[in-house]
Amino acid sequence: VQERSLNKAVVSTQSTGDKGVKLSGDFVFDPLKADFGPLVKALVVNPQKGTVDAGAQATVSFQFTPPKELVELGARITFNTLLTLKGETNEQFRVNFVAEIVE
Repeated sequence: VQERSLNKAVVSTQSTGDKGVKLSGDFVFDPLKADFGPLVKALVVNPQKGTVDAGAQATVSFQFTPPKELVELGARITFNTLLTLKGETNEQFRVNFVAEIVE
């Protein structure tokens, strides 16, 4: 089991609102859909959603534990999920994961 962490500036605006209020943005990683079968419970995203102040960074960790039925030495598993960023504008990004089973 490997854990990878990703530091991502999900909101990078430097402007302030009309009344000098500091802007922030929300992020959300969609859960894996049921059609991913046993992978649905294999990926843990922490935190799955949150709020980030303008210009700040949020640390998001991904932990993948391959399901027993997919563990075969040399097997390559690919799947993806959607990241939604909501701030001054709304943006969506497809996040692709590739896992290779090694000793």
